[in-house]
Amino acid sequence: MNIYTKEGITIVITEHRLDALVSVKFKDTVKKLVEDGSQKILIDMGETVFIDSAGCGALVASLRALSKNKGDMKIARPSSQVQTLFELTRLHKVFEIFEDVESASKSFS
Repeated sequence: MNIYTKEGITIVITEHRLDALVSVKFKDTVKKLVEDGSQKILIDMGETVFIDSAGCGALVASLRALSKNKGDMKIARPSSQVQTLFELTRLHKVFEIFEDVESASKSFS
């Protein structure tokens, strides 16, 4: 997982898999970012080809943590497999999802 900040937006690049093995680390990382003052977090899922229920739960928990602190989280570049899962689980109605990082970043304004 790589993290960098650009124009006040914290961008988290997820790994190839967002599953039970890495979901706790992901959730803890986002929680720490929120505690450190990040309010705009963009999850770049361009590298992620697999996500399971634990990964979905980590995303929802992260969004909830941000919302409690008046922050926002968006998702960019989900693979077709991840997008299909979001649609099957109806998470595409929970998250704002964008085709690229640039348009997701602009939507924070």
